Amino acid sequence: MGREKVIQMDSYRGETPKRKKRKLKKSVSRFTFATLLLLIVGMVFYISSSSSKLSMIYFEGLNYLTRSDVIKLSNIPENSKMISLDFKKISQNISEHPMVEQVSVKKENRSELVISITEKNVLGCVLQKDGYSYVLSDATLIDQTHFISQQCQGLVIYGLEEEQDTAPLTLFVKAITQMDPIFLNIIKEIRYEPIFGDSNRFSLYTIDGNTIKVNSYTMVDKLKYYQTMVDKVTELHGDLKGIYHLDVGDHFQPYSTSSNELPTTESDTSVE
Repeated sequence: MGREKVIQMDSYRGETPKRKKRKLKKSVSRFTFATLLLLIVGMVFYISSSSSKLSMIYFEGLNYLTRSDVIKLSNIPENSKMISLDFKKISQNISEHPMVEQVSVKKENRSELVISITEKNVLGCVLQKDGYSYVLSDATLIDQTHFISQQCQGLVIYGLEEEQDTAPLTLFVKAITQMDPIFLNIIKEIRYEPIFGDSNRFSLYTIDGNTIKVNSYTMVDKLKYYQTMVDKVTELHGDLKGIYHLDVGDHFQPYSTSSNELPTTESDTSVE
């Protein structure tokens, strides 16, 4: 009876796992290579296809800025690819405009962009030497250098067209930002009227036909008493119109008794 071949089990057990590991590594490498190849092919196809291009931009929250203004600010190149857009950088570019308070840029669908903007509150306009400027709620002035079209349809400040010193206007704007918004609604026009010894004197023309003389330093506190003074004058003299002096002291002066006409103000004419 011949001797049968002897197989050493230890050697057998040690080699089989190695072979399996090598086969597994080869399979993983092939799978990884195939996956990367598919991703590369897919990326190339996507980039070369029309679906990768920015096809539409939607704008939200625009009142004073125009869509063309925002496009210029965003610095988005023509025929941009969606994959090349830096949303954070676009937001930063738009935020540099003083009219912008907040901005959000987000992708919608595969090739559309949504730009949402929150603009600062506009209190009115001021007529200066070079034209109209917006007066914002944070006391900022925006002129034509920011390529926005000023349409001054609300409160307008006159009398500063030839004024070289900007300090009186800056101080006054800071003061009106602290005023009650309800009170601002009854003012139809403001005029800068400095006098000797008081370079911060303004006249407020109200929709009820009165004029209020104020000083920028004290106007916020003194205007709190305006309605009380009006009520007292009405109680004593009826619907009598005139000038309320709140710049120095606090007293009422009726308009000239020789004429019932109120002083002519520039808001009676259209402002373009």
